Amino acid sequence: MSSSSKRQGRITSELKKTISKIMVMDLNIPELNFASITKVKISPDLSVATVYFSSLKKSKEDVEELEKLFRRNNKTIRMNISKYMSLRSTPTLRFFYDDTLDSVFRIEELLGEIKDKEKSDE
Repeated sequence: MSSSSKRQGRITSELKKTISKIMVMDLNIPELNFASITKVKISPDLSVATVYFSSLKKSKEDVEELEKLFRRNNKTIRMNISKYMSLRSTPTLRFFYDDTLDSVFRIEELLGEIKDKEKSDE
C-alpha cells in the first residue's frame, strides 16, 4: 500500500468521524438525528469526498429530505471540517443515500421466504 493511499485511508476515516461529530454537535437539525454516515470515499487528489449516509427513516420522501438538508448545510459542514481537521484544502462534499442495508434486509427477507416455502413443501 503506497503512502498516498494510506493517507487517503486516514483522511476518509477522519472525515467520517468528523462529519458525524458535526451532525451532532454543530448542526442543530433534528432530522439529521435519523441519519448516520456509513462511508466516505475521497478522490486521489483529496479534492472531492463522496459521503454516504443511511437513515432510520426509509421512505423516499424522508431520504430526499435528508439529501436536501445535507446539500443545504454543505457549506457549514465544510467550514466545520476545516475547523476540526488540518487539511491543505477542505474537499468538496457530495452526499448520497447508502441503500446497502436496505438491500441486505431485502435479501434476508427473500431467503427467509424461500426457507419457509421449502419447509412447507416437505
